[in-house]
Amino acid sequence: MSELSGANLNNAKTPQSKSSGRKILLILAAIFVLPFTVAATLHLLNVHPSGNSYGNLVKPPHALQFSLLHDVQGKEFKAQQWLKKWSVVTVDSTGCLEPCQAQVYLLRQVHISLGKEFKRIQRVLLVPIELKGGAFDALQKQYPDLIILTGADAETVKFAGEFNMVGAHVYLVDPLGNLMMSYSEKMDPKGLRSDLTQLLKNSWAG
Repeated sequence: MSELSGANLNNAKTPQSKSSGRKILLILAAIFVLPFTVAATLHLLNVHPSGNSYGNLVKPPHALQFSLLHDVQGKEFKAQQWLKKWSVVTVDSTGCLEPCQAQVYLLRQVHISLGKEFKRIQRVLLVPIELKGGAFDALQKQYPDLIILTGADAETVKFAGEFNMVGAHVYLVDPLGNLMMSYSEKMDPKGLRSDLTQLLKNSWAG
């Protein structure tokens, strides 16, 4: 009799257990799927600050075709390293002369101003030309958290070409690998900071 009662009790709990299991699966799905849809939703809803000083939204977002790149130390920078964080990318084919260096400093100040969100952003300087050894040693020492990718190889040059937008100098890439916003060389840093603040607030990605 006790065994029968136990069986009935187990059967009574089964629908509730199944319901709980479905809820858990739905919650897990939401946790993992939502970050990958937020950025696309922001694009569709055209959510970005207004005004001439803010970034230009790339419509539709451009899915970058990542190549195997190398930093100034010759270390590989792989595709998955773009997919961990939001990337603020500066593309410069001059060897990063004074105007570029001023931009690098400005972007660092914007990055620091984000406070606790600092770790969700990475700054990338992409220089698709061949440089003599040690050309960027001083810059890398001054900005150790700056990712400097260089090279005149076909893959690097082709990848840099994906950022070739008229009047743009700085770009924003989301953690899904989409080029989503561009900024002119004379952008208002407050506008960039406002864009980043809003995107980080509304997205779990990165």
